[in-house]
Amino acid sequence: MPAAIGTPLDELDTPALVVDVVGLERNIARMAEWGRRAGKGVRPHAKAHKTPLVARKQLDAGAVGICCSKLAEAEAMVQGGVDRVLVTSQVVGAPKIRRLVSLARHAEAMVVVDDPANAEELSEAAQAAGLRLGVIVEVDVGQNRCGTAPGAPAAALAERIARLPGLRFEGLQGYEGHLQHVYDAAERRAKCLEAMARLGDSREAVERAGLEVRVCTTAGTGTHEIAGECDWVTEVQPGSYIWMDADYLRVQGTPYRSALTVLAGVVSRQREGAAIVDAGQKSVSTDAGPAAVKGGRLTYAPMGDEHGRLTGDDLPALGARVELIPSHCDTTVNLHDELHVVRDGRLEAVWRIAGRGKVQ
Repeated sequence: MPAAIGTPLDELDTPALVVDVVGLERNIARMAEWGRRAGKGVRPHAKAHKTPLVARKQLDAGAVGICCSKLAEAEAMVQGGVDRVLVTSQVVGAPKIRRLVSLARHAEAMVVVDDPANAEELSEAAQAAGLRLGVIVEVDVGQNRCGTAPGAPAAALAERIARLPGLRFEGLQGYEGHLQHVYDAAERRAKCLEAMARLGDSREAVERAGLEVRVCTTAGTGTHEIAGECDWVTEVQPGSYIWMDADYLRVQGTPYRSALTVLAGVVSRQREGAAIVDAGQKSVSTDAGPAAVKGGRLTYAPMGDEHGRLTGDDLPALGARVELIPSHCDTTVNLHDELHVVRDGRLEAVWRIAGRGKVQ
C-alpha cells in the first residue's frame, strides 16, 4: 500500500527512491539563475528524472525546453504536459518516424540527425503529414558515438536538410558526454574547450554556407559552465544537476547538492562486522560503481539482486533505515516506479516516474 502523506522518512517501506525536495528545488533554481547570468538557454535532460512533473518545474523556472534520450521518453513527457521536447538520439526506421510525426502534432518537437538517408526518411514522413519538423545536425565533438564529422561534413548535411521539404533546419548539437565525469577541474576544462572548438568550427562552416544556426546545444552537468563561456553556444543540456549522484559529487567545481537517495532497511545482522540491507542491484544501479552511504561513516557493496552489505563502525540495528546515494542517478531512477518526495523529514508527495523503462 502507498505510504500516507505525512509519513516520517524512517517509517517509509523499503527500498524506496527518495527525493529531498528542498535540495531539488534549490538545484533547479541555481541552474536557472546560472543560465540567466550566462545568457544561455537551459534545456534540461529528462533522462535524469523521467518524470513530467519535474520537467514542468524546470520549465517554470525558465528552461527553454526538455531533452529526451529516447522517443518513448519524449512521448511520456508530452503526455504529462510538457510541450517542448528535443529527442537527442537519432529516430530511425518507419515505425519510430511515424510516432515522431504523431508526437509533433501535439508538441513542439525537434530531433537530431547525423545521416542524410535518415533526413530523407523524416522529410517524406513529415511532408506526408503536412508538417515541418525541426531538425538539428548532431556533430561528433569527441565522444565517438553518434554524430557527423565536424566542420565541412556537418555543413554539408545541414545544407541537405535545409533543402528537404517537411524539414526545418534548426542548428547543431555536439555532446561531450565522455567529459562529464572528468573529476579534475583543469583537465575537464581543457578537454571541454577542445570539444567546443569542434562545435564552433561546425557552426562557422554552416553559417558560411548561408544557413542560420538558431540552436547550438551542448554540454551536461559537469561541463555546462565551461561551454557557457563560448559565444557560439546558445544552450546547454544538463540533467544530473537536480540529483547529484555519488559520481557527480566527485566532479570538482559543481555547485549542486545531493537530492536523491535510495532508502534501505536493515534485514539481517547475522554476520559479524556487516549489516545486510534490502537494496541490491534491482534498487540501486552499479554501472558507475557502488552507492555511497549518506553520512559517510559506512560503506555499501551490492550483494545480488535484492541485498546489499554495509560495513564500517557503528553498524545500524536490525530494522534501521539508511540512505544510499546512487552512483548513477539515471539508471537508478529507471529501476523505480515512484519518487517519494520528502520535505522536513516527512512524505509530501509521491510522483510517478512515467518515463521508466521507455527505451524504444
